[in-house]
Amino acid sequence: MKWSLKPGNTAKGVSLAILQPLYHLLDAIPVPGVKAGIGILLNVVDGIDKTSRNSSTLLELENHIRFLTDLLEPLAKTARNNLSSGFKEDVRRLSKDLQSISSNVKTTSSAGVVRRFLERKKDEDNLPTFAQNLKAALDRFHLSQTLRQEQESHLRERSAAVLSLPRADSAAYDSGREDGPSSCLEGTRVSVLTEIMSWFESPESGTPPVYWLSGLAGIGKSTIAQTVAERADENNTLGGSFFFSWSDAPLRNPNLVFPTLAFQLAQSDNEFKNNIGHAIQQDATLGHKKPLAQFEGLILKPLGEVDSHQRTILSVLDALDECEEQGAATILQLLLSHASRLPFLRILITSRPEPHISSVFSEARNLAKRILHDIEASVIEEDLRLYIWSELRRIPKKLELSMAADWMVEGDINRLVEKSGKLFIYAATSIRFIGDARVRKPRAQLHLILDTEASNELEATPYSQLDNLYVGILRNSLSDSNRTMVVKRFQTVVGSIVLLRQPLPLGSFAQFVQYELDDVDTALRHLRSVIIHPSTLDEAPHIYHPSFRDFITNPSRCSILEFVIVAVPNQELRHALRCFELMGTFLKQDVAEILDVSLLNSEVEGLEEKVRDGLSAEVQYACRYWASHLSHVELGEKQMVEALERFSMRLVLMWLEAMSLIGSLSGAVNAIEEAHRWAMNSKCKATVITILADARRFVLAHTVQDLLKDVKSCVRVLRGLEAQWPQTLSTLIGHSGTVYSVAFSPDGLRLASGSDDHTICLWDAMLGVQIATLQGHSGQVSSVAFSPNGLLLVSGSNDCTLCLWDAVSGVHIATLQGHAHQVSSVAFSPNGLWVMSGSWDKTICLWDAMSGSHIATLRGHLNYVSSVAFSPDGLQLLSGSDDCTLQLWDTMSGIHIATIQGHSLSVTSVAFSPDGLWLASGSHDDTICLWDAMSGMRIATLQHHTNSVASVAFSPNGLWLASGSDDRTLCLWDAVSGIHITTLHGHPHLVSSVAFSPDSLQLASGSWDRTIHLWDVMSGMHTPALQGHSRRVSSVTFSPDGLQLASGSWDNTLCLWDAISGAHIATLQGHSNLVTSVAFSPDGLQLSAASGSDDNTLCLWDAVAGTHIATLQGHSDSVSSVAFSPNGLWLASGSHDHTICLWDAMLGIHIATLEVDSTEIQAVAFSFDSHTIVSQTLAENFAWDLRSQPPQLVSGSHPEAIPPTVGLSSLLWSRVGSWIQALDSWGNFVAHICYIPPHYALSTTAQASILPHQSRVAVGCRDGHVIIVDPQHHPVIHNMVTPP
Repeated sequence: MKWSLKPGNTAKGVSLAILQPLYHLLDAIPVPGVKAGIGILLNVVDGIDKTSRNSSTLLELENHIRFLTDLLEPLAKTARNNLSSGFKEDVRRLSKDLQSISSNVKTTSSAGVVRRFLERKKDEDNLPTFAQNLKAALDRFHLSQTLRQEQESHLRERSAAVLSLPRADSAAYDSGREDGPSSCLEGTRVSVLTEIMSWFESPESGTPPVYWLSGLAGIGKSTIAQTVAERADENNTLGGSFFFSWSDAPLRNPNLVFPTLAFQLAQSDNEFKNNIGHAIQQDATLGHKKPLAQFEGLILKPLGEVDSHQRTILSVLDALDECEEQGAATILQLLLSHASRLPFLRILITSRPEPHISSVFSEARNLAKRILHDIEASVIEEDLRLYIWSELRRIPKKLELSMAADWMVEGDINRLVEKSGKLFIYAATSIRFIGDARVRKPRAQLHLILDTEASNELEATPYSQLDNLYVGILRNSLSDSNRTMVVKRFQTVVGSIVLLRQPLPLGSFAQFVQYELDDVDTALRHLRSVIIHPSTLDEAPHIYHPSFRDFITNPSRCSILEFVIVAVPNQELRHALRCFELMGTFLKQDVAEILDVSLLNSEVEGLEEKVRDGLSAEVQYACRYWASHLSHVELGEKQMVEALERFSMRLVLMWLEAMSLIGSLSGAVNAIEEAHRWAMNSKCKATVITILADARRFVLAHTVQDLLKDVKSCVRVLRGLEAQWPQTLSTLIGHSGTVYSVAFSPDGLRLASGSDDHTICLWDAMLGVQIATLQGHSGQVSSVAFSPNGLLLVSGSNDCTLCLWDAVSGVHIATLQGHAHQVSSVAFSPNGLWVMSGSWDKTICLWDAMSGSHIATLRGHLNYVSSVAFSPDGLQLLSGSDDCTLQLWDTMSGIHIATIQGHSLSVTSVAFSPDGLWLASGSHDDTICLWDAMSGMRIATLQHHTNSVASVAFSPNGLWLASGSDDRTLCLWDAVSGIHITTLHGHPHLVSSVAFSPDSLQLASGSWDRTIHLWDVMSGMHTPALQGHSRRVSSVTFSPDGLQLASGSWDNTLCLWDAISGAHIATLQGHSNLVTSVAFSPDGLQLSAASGSDDNTLCLWDAVAGTHIATLQGHSDSVSSVAFSPNGLWLASGSHDHTICLWDAMLGIHIATLEVDSTEIQAVAFSFDSHTIVSQTLAENFAWDLRSQPPQLVSGSHPEAIPPTVGLSSLLWSRVGSWIQALDSWGNFVAHICYIPPHYALSTTAQASILPHQSRVAVGCRDGHVIIVDPQHHPVIHNMVTPP
């Protein structure tokens, strides 16, 4: 339809000035068909006459046209390929709506009756309906656009979240890796490919979700996996792929598998991307957690929230056996346990039949599998013949050789097929050897292979012919001129390629092995059929196939013994020493030349380039893997002991800095653990062992932080630093409710915790990182316990049930029901066959741990059962109850043996000693009792706690007893003598549970503060300096001369300290509630303190005598902050009553009240000239000019009277610790000054002075002690200009 707007008709109702902009937009909107639909509307509107009866409707139509123009204008400016399909569909729908709305008027107009139609009253009555319908269509379009914009905005944000996932990009089937598998030659592997694709495409609901393709190394599994992935991708049904490789660290790292697959799944489907991105937004650490938490958070939950999916998605995991062993088993268990919960996802896994993999598959119930080496030989022979013939005939063209067609004959091909057996790797290696571009003699190379016979000494194995081929290739690389040199070079170069933990770029590799590039090239010249020789310095040499690594490291397979790569002791020692040599040469303070120590890694511009310049690839390798090589060196090896000693004495801090810079700080924990273990077993010097132990503690305190680069001692602790490491190793935060129970796994690597939030958390006990959250109970989880083999976990809850869990995968196995009231305690028998539970229904139940069936119920207590335990031999049961007794039972018969009495209140916890001779019990009577297990006689009563004892536990070595109490402490006792050893402070709330690690060196505690603390049992006890308050320190301040320090606390007192010696001077009492703020007068003679909560007052004190001068009253709510003016005349106080009060500092008389509407005052401060007062609220800052009467509120920008000074503050206490930060006077961030580890539990900081070279910071802690640090060498402090 042709249409146009014709100006000049003044009788028309809607002006051309309104229609014209929309008219010009239509050609620019990149949506086919929109011009026609909206054009019809314009013709109709253009034809409407203006009359007195329709004037208001015409105004409405004009507004609609303007609105439509505004809606379409952004679309007209958008490039066609940038406009989403959703927006295009919205515009098409709008066009159809407008056509439909305009159709009746259009029809009448074409009949020539539009004017008469509109002039008649009945037609004028239809015009408002037309306008209403138009408005409705535009509103629908606008709403749709708004919602779509929000959706696309969310998708963009979630896409960015997905992009942040750590991943191994080279794991994808199409990553272009040089050592990646090729796809199957057309016409080969037909039957197995057909079987796999039929399994994948099967619409049957009972189709197994996992297919396992198993086979010997080199039989062609990866080629099949590659082909399947390609076909699925062509059909748009590939969700992701991960092709493992042992020779590349990221490709064997189990922690990268699920983040990589999640990333790929997100790219394959927008709904997946939206859900996965949302999960990452909820928990940005998901990609950095252990596989169990990753699978649950990145795969299972996000994909489980997809309502329905139109197509089946395939994920391919190839060569799972090349993943780290423990990680591979975990990944497999997770997939087999949960894959059925995602009906649209199917998983193809290929691997060798390694025991750790086969054992997991053997327990799978619904699995499709094919054992590749069981396929009939005739089928494989035909595939091999086709492959060999196809590849051989390409060689002359590839080498640009003119050769007769019969250079290879059918007999040669048959002999190669025969030698290959069922191993495609034999055929592929032979093809590479024959077609070696360096040799360029295909026929001669072919006959070298065909004429080489297997040694008679070799027993017939599936790999005999392959081993013979590899031996032939090695012999061909030997030089008659200098065999010794060739072998030495081979051992160094090839040994490093085979055994290095991660491939190094060629240039860096040459530096690491200390050979010239030409020598490396010579060593690899005749090995190109088994080792990839890079063409550039940035590419890494590595083996083609892991079967060569298996061969060359096994003397029973490699008959040329001088070529066998012997890892221990030769290679590992050489590699470890080279790592230490590289670190000793190149590590230095501020190795990346960042210069500004106040910056976090994330704040450094161009950090990656700086790190690359400062730390070459070989040095980075040395930093990451020195400990891995060290752990394989023979204990006590002299060179290694000396190298480790030099490293410990000189390089540890610089190494930690380097590990932080390359993003591997978490790996430093494992490295130090391995080094410390080797040093202990090698009987290294005590100083070495101590330094390594200190380094471990240091890293544990900082692993979750971007470590500040400690290039110099820029921040010095003057007072308050403990002389030794605190006993708290780490604080685990993850529960949202009270932690009622903690338990270590038998290997000590994991920790389980049960909570009031109805969940169980699994933790990495070494790193303190949360692994997974188990959900299944509907009430608080009161008790958890691992089975003796560590494979099962049992939990008891106040929902009256027990749950059995797979402790590795986190899968819920069974719910055990039988109790009539909440379950208070659970325990596994030592043989792992039974589970025992105690309940508030006054009974003890025994259960079969395998089937979950109920075995027996024991009755005898008169009140609820609080705790149960098995004897070490499993023959007896022990229970404690609210009836104040302990009871012993025979496990097999369930017969009651004895009742033990002695506590005056409820028994809360019971335990057997490891030798079974003693019992321990904790009680609400604040005591622990030790009992003779045979006679039931009380041996000792242990008293030290000041409140109920909630939990007791013997150490596995039998030396210690631990107790946790409602008095917020833990106590350690000598389990033999009953003597109190030490008290552990750290929890701000009741301690509900304690448990020792299997090695007895760590202690875990759960608390009502929702955290778990890990404690170092062996560390000595100490008393922190500046300890005087009994509760949280809320405010600290220095006297003007810096000689004194004042602190205010929630214990309602102030303390005065000698800031130089740290000695306590006096405690000032006068407030009836917690003290919130303290300040010295400029002359140091007066001290003011604010009290929050009930008394709402300020107190003035004589700072010299420590006597109370006056109490100032005037606020109606808590006083949050006090400050003296620099001239000493005034005192200001800010309050939660939304006011600031000004006082005469000498007389204590109220001068003025400054009000801020509906905003609580957080802090107050004076300018240096005393002319201005500034207040800080949660929303904004306010300033008053005190020279005006009354004081005038200054607004808009920074008052000129206040120069941009630097003050110090701290972040609120958080799960990752606290920073002291430099802020300007308006609260803007300036720089990080110092990181305070979490166990100090900061509550506040204050600054004494900003004088150059004299700045000090006092830090108040929740446990009541104070730390003083001196950041004078920090560049931000050191370079400050002091205001006048």
